[in-house]
Amino acid sequence: MYYGKVIGNIVSTIKVKNLDGQKIQIVRPIDMETGEPSEDFIVALDITSSGIGDYVGYEDGKEAAWAFEPKEVVTDATIVAIIDKVNIEKRK
Repeated sequence: MYYGKVIGNIVSTIKVKNLDGQKIQIVRPIDMETGEPSEDFIVALDITSSGIGDYVGYEDGKEAAWAFEPKEVVTDATIVAIIDKVNIEKRK
C-alpha cells in the first residue's frame, strides 16, 4: 500500500461501463520517510468515499483491481483506506 493525499476529483460522464458509479480521485503520493509530497500525481478509483484533503492508502498495478472482486474493474490505482494518523519512529 502507498500513502498519498487527495488533491482533486474527476467527473466523467462517458466511460467504460464497468466504471459507472465509481468515484475518481486525483492523489498526490507522499514519501513516508520524509513526509514530502511528490510533484507527480495519480488518478485512482475510490472505494472509501474519501474527499479532497484526506490522506489515503492506495494500491496500484494489478492489486488495485482486487478491491472490486469478484467484479472485474479496469483500474491501475484504487484508494483502499482513509488514513487518520501516521506514527513513524525517528531514526538516530
